[in-house]
Amino acid sequence: MLICPLCKTKLLEEPKRFCCMQGHAYDKAKSGYVHLLIGSSAKSHGDDEAMVASRTRFLRASHYDPLKNRLISLIQDLKISSLTDLGCGEGTYTNAIAEALNINVIGIDLSKSALKTASKGHPSVTYALANITKAPIADHSTQAVLSVFSPIDLKEVRRIGQEFLILVRPLPKHLHALKAVLYDNVIDNPLPDTDLPQMTCILREELSFTMDLDQQSISDLLEMTPYAHTSPLSGLQRVKALTQLSVMAQFELAVFRFLRD
Repeated sequence: MLICPLCKTKLLEEPKRFCCMQGHAYDKAKSGYVHLLIGSSAKSHGDDEAMVASRTRFLRASHYDPLKNRLISLIQDLKISSLTDLGCGEGTYTNAIAEALNINVIGIDLSKSALKTASKGHPSVTYALANITKAPIADHSTQAVLSVFSPIDLKEVRRIGQEFLILVRPLPKHLHALKAVLYDNVIDNPLPDTDLPQMTCILREELSFTMDLDQQSISDLLEMTPYAHTSPLSGLQRVKALTQLSVMAQFELAVFRFLRD
């Protein structure tokens, strides 16, 4: 499914690199991902090492396991055989899906730090450093596109996908208790839009659960969200002083089927 970012022909995998029939070659990093950023995009970067480390610790502590498990069962129910995770981050969901279901999975992200974590020890998933708005994926070559909290380019999603788009997005009360410590006036998250052009929503469900966090997990949760960089100093200090916090996660899982002419 991967294509050359220069000539758009199919990439063939070799032990240490990917090559196309036109002779363009792209080396794999030691951890296993392939670097497919070219031109001005090569200067782009995603989440930094500290944010990736915080997210990895938090997710490995199983706090979001209900979401991971529901994604696996949903993809299994839809009988999906190939999937591309756009904005895969450190690969928690990507790797879990591939290992549980033994399907063809590709992960795309803009962060070298995230892909280093995602690809290390997980050869069953093909990971590529690339821009999700210019994904090095052949037209209509992946049955499903997955996006967990990542921005999406619907035109690009429709180009690479065959049948399904699976979105995970926060609902209004997601992390409300954390935000109540950070801000004097808490603004709820907006309701996700389910009216997407050239797609029909076939499933929409809420997944919510409460997490009882210790000081390390509170710190990791804060650092893996934009709140760490957008909150007032006084709020950040209040959060850092906490030794425990009970906070609700509230997600929407939505599945869209592509409408073709």
